[in-house]
Amino acid sequence: MKNILCIGDSLTRGYDVPYGKGWVELLQAHWGQAVKFVNAGVDGATLQAIFNHVDRALTAHSYDIVCLMGGTNDILHGRTAEDCYFNLLRSVKRIQKTGAEVILGLAPQIDCDPEGDDAVLVAYNTALKAYCESQNLAYFDFYATIAAADKRGELLYAGDVHPNELGYQYMFETALAVLAPKLKRG
Repeated sequence: MKNILCIGDSLTRGYDVPYGKGWVELLQAHWGQAVKFVNAGVDGATLQAIFNHVDRALTAHSYDIVCLMGGTNDILHGRTAEDCYFNLLRSVKRIQKTGAEVILGLAPQIDCDPEGDDAVLVAYNTALKAYCESQNLAYFDFYATIAAADKRGELLYAGDVHPNELGYQYMFETALAVLAPKLKRG
């Protein structure tokens, strides 16, 4: 059985929807007992908190794959894209030391954005995507998925940052498309 850790902030935990409707729980329901998903998303977590959580989680257990997403809370607190990028890479390098495969999540857009934070998120996601491509790391492009559905006029948000059930369903489908080939390998 494969063990997969999904670690991050409230977007990983599935904030604002009933338990079982977040993207991680939808993955668990899809794979059943063939794969064990651990949802270690923490509401309000910054990248520093996520790094500390990664360190504790990896000390206690071993995982085949670690799905890592964070940075939205940092951006909402005024951090730059570059600061977020370098802080997330600390967690990536810590995970890689264990031999687990890393899959990064590119966070979905900030819906109502009078402060211009979404532009910072776009710059951050662009840097992460370039890093993944240069390092041959897989990633979930949640941003592109949600933005495309938003452009179609679909209502995807329960608030300014958190998706509703449909938004998390789209996130599940995006993650499933990346994970399915990896989990079929045995």
